[in-house]
Amino acid sequence: MQENSSNRISKVAFAFIMSFFFMLLFLSSTFFLTSKRNIPNTEKYQYDTALRGNIITKDNFTIASSKELYRAEIDLRSLDKTKLDLFLKLFQIYSGLDEKEMQEIKKKLANADKKKTYNFILSQNINSKSASHLKELARKLYVQGFFKAFSNDNNRVETRGLSIIENKEDRVYMAKDSLTPVIGYTRLVLDEESKILKNVGVKGLEKFYDSCLMDTQNEKVQGLKDISGNIILNLDSLQKRKINGCNLHIKVHLKLQKSIEKMISAKNTDLNASEIIAAVMESSTGKILSLASTRRYDPSNRGKDLSVLNASAIEYGYEPGSVIKPFIFVTALRLGKLKLGEQINTNDGYYKLGRFTIQDSHKAKNMSAEEVLMYSSNVGMIQIAKRLSNFEAVSGLKIFRFGDKSGVDLPYEQRGELPNSQRLREIEKSVLSYGYGLKTTFMQLLAGYNVFNNGGIYISPNLAEKFYQNGKMHEIKENIIEERILSNQASKQMQNILISIVEKGTSKNARTDGIVVGGKTGTARIAEKQGYNSGRYNASFFGFANDTHSKFTIGVLVRNPKKEYSYYSAQSALPVFKGIIDILVDEGFLIPNKITQ
Repeated sequence: MQENSSNRISKVAFAFIMSFFFMLLFLSSTFFLTSKRNIPNTEKYQYDTALRGNIITKDNFTIASSKELYRAEIDLRSLDKTKLDLFLKLFQIYSGLDEKEMQEIKKKLANADKKKTYNFILSQNINSKSASHLKELARKLYVQGFFKAFSNDNNRVETRGLSIIENKEDRVYMAKDSLTPVIGYTRLVLDEESKILKNVGVKGLEKFYDSCLMDTQNEKVQGLKDISGNIILNLDSLQKRKINGCNLHIKVHLKLQKSIEKMISAKNTDLNASEIIAAVMESSTGKILSLASTRRYDPSNRGKDLSVLNASAIEYGYEPGSVIKPFIFVTALRLGKLKLGEQINTNDGYYKLGRFTIQDSHKAKNMSAEEVLMYSSNVGMIQIAKRLSNFEAVSGLKIFRFGDKSGVDLPYEQRGELPNSQRLREIEKSVLSYGYGLKTTFMQLLAGYNVFNNGGIYISPNLAEKFYQNGKMHEIKENIIEERILSNQASKQMQNILISIVEKGTSKNARTDGIVVGGKTGTARIAEKQGYNSGRYNASFFGFANDTHSKFTIGVLVRNPKKEYSYYSAQSALPVFKGIIDILVDEGFLIPNKITQ
């Protein structure tokens, strides 16, 4: 009996001891699993950066695109110094770096050792192909145990080794300086989510369409990593898909653009002007086929002259001279203050205006209304302006959007300046009639002259035609201004007068067989602080060239040509205008009508 009781007590004690043991084992296991331990970190996340969209010309040349650049870095704690030479040799083979670049890396590595710098950047301008090779090298070295494990600041064991990390988005301009400054440029900013440098637009089309071109969302993947350091993709992985920026399609023809740029640059070696600006616009749509300047730059390698970065076609305001005359003329015509064919007293080409005497180059006692424009008579324009009230003269210019933005899809467009009609003196209205006392921009004049070649309809100049995003092509129409400001009859009358200027008047050198050409010259002194005594001029020619199927409005501005006598637009702007027509014919944009004998 006593023996049975003793056995029972022994069994209970054994059961108690075993229960206590398993409880201790459970508690220690729980503590072990939940406590910080020196085991490798098994979680990882990575970004695949979305890219800024491309800019593509009408003839399908990609003139702006983006690509990824990577940096290669090594944690020196993972690298066995006895294997350093082997590692650097392998790195050079897989990266394609030359000997000079490797010597630079070795020098920096020596300094990094002394400074106890753990994360060392080997290179940070690696292209995607080399980055792919280096990732493969990193994987092989990791699998083979080439890198050492170490304890990080959180007392966790890591083996980092070689890391290939996307560093920045590189903006590439394949056409170099062509279409600048219109295309504009970008600058790099740090993306807070991915910690990658990305491009944002600063000037030109890059700025105006920045919200479209800029990428929308990076791809993000987060999950456990395998022994090679790659993320294991499964249902527990977190993912966001990549959404790139739009591809912007513009109406500009790169071949035409480069031909015009080459021509105006060649002309400027003779004229020695501060700048020549030239543009070709499709009259019926306002689409700009070419907008060229002799002041160009490579957006990827901009120089120190910051003024070159400005688009003078929209940011430079100037007194236009005689190219403003058709707008005053048509205002008087539209208001019934002038009739075609009537005689205007031009006083033998002389007129006393304050303390100055105005002289015409083509002197006559009288001229018909049309001849006032054909021979660009300042005296005749003063007589016509006298028939208009101050309000009518200024409002007539406002109708053509002078003093306002043209509506072109470029940033930082200037409005120009018009005088206040309530404070306009008679002498100021007189000089206004031949292009002084106001400021216009090249683009305003181009859009204004387009009205005469587009049946009286104003349409804002525009560069972009459509954009492609998320698998769909979208037309760009919402920002285009289109309104009738002249009757079809009035615009036709002005078109005929501009044609007669080329056929019979001051611009005969613009004639082109088989092509309908019209336009007007303009020469204006450039105002300085001391007045108009500096001997600096702007010369311009605005007009159009049409064949049976196509109509183009063309503008030329030659800023401050320094060659002797070249300040006359007939000697500078007009030959450039004719050169553009010849290029349009040569490249098939204009087809001359066959002239029958």
